[in-house]
Amino acid sequence: MIPFAAEKIAAGGAARAEPLGRFLLDRGGLVLIVLVALLLVQQVLFLLIRRISRFVAREAGADRPEVKKRADTVASLLKSVANVILIALAIVFVLEILGVDVRPFLAGAGILGVALGFGAQSLVKDCLTGVFILAEHQIAVGDTVAIAGVTGVVERVTVRSVTLRDAEGRVHYVPNGEIKVVTNLSQGVARFLVDIPIPADADAALAMATLLEVVRAFALDPARRGRLLDPPEVLGFERLGAGQNTIRLVVRALRQDVALARDLRYAALRALAAHGILAGSTAGEPPDPSHPGEFGETAS
Repeated sequence: MIPFAAEKIAAGGAARAEPLGRFLLDRGGLVLIVLVALLLVQQVLFLLIRRISRFVAREAGADRPEVKKRADTVASLLKSVANVILIALAIVFVLEILGVDVRPFLAGAGILGVALGFGAQSLVKDCLTGVFILAEHQIAVGDTVAIAGVTGVVERVTVRSVTLRDAEGRVHYVPNGEIKVVTNLSQGVARFLVDIPIPADADAALAMATLLEVVRAFALDPARRGRLLDPPEVLGFERLGAGQNTIRLVVRALRQDVALARDLRYAALRALAAHGILAGSTAGEPPDPSHPGEFGETAS
């Protein structure tokens, strides 16, 4: 009796194992194909991300290594997002192949996604804006920029926000989603306008000749010649007044070389003082060149 029962149990187990084996054999191959396909999609996406990252770094040039670092950061972020999406797809496809009804899971995930979407709209906006800022290298660490009503030096740029330090040393954290217009005060070429005031009764011809000699010597100075994009120019009399006239000089250089405009202003001050031509002073008594009201410069 006992051997007969044992034989029936063994036969029943074999009968159940046979359909299970066929099921795994039939579905296992399909699962393997899906996983291999998703793996290939992952490699293609990673290749595209690497190509885009290298393109951004190459367009920025070797003189901006911080852009390459940010491009690598964005590439790493995109790879992580791609991995999460592909893993979620792999789970859904495998469950569907194994006969599990995934519709309740998808419905629940959809409801959760909508809830999170409403709660994280600003975060998504910040991250998307940050990706474009980094990809287009609009801002670099060390640049002086004006964004969201704040002007300062960029200390840190992430996908989420930009960190600025203003002239008073205060640190501002600006979410990327709040950035509508970026005014980069350190990027590209600038024409620095240097206004030189002289007494209204001074010898205009002597003043012009003196300033022409100043800009000529300034352009030939080896310490500055490599930083100048064009030789400085004397544009002539910009304003005429009852007490003083203004002669405008212009120097063209990279925006970060604003010190060239200050150097030119100081050279003009000394040369005019040597000839006794200086607004607000008597001959031979030049005022302090650091005085903010003596001379002005602007960038255009």
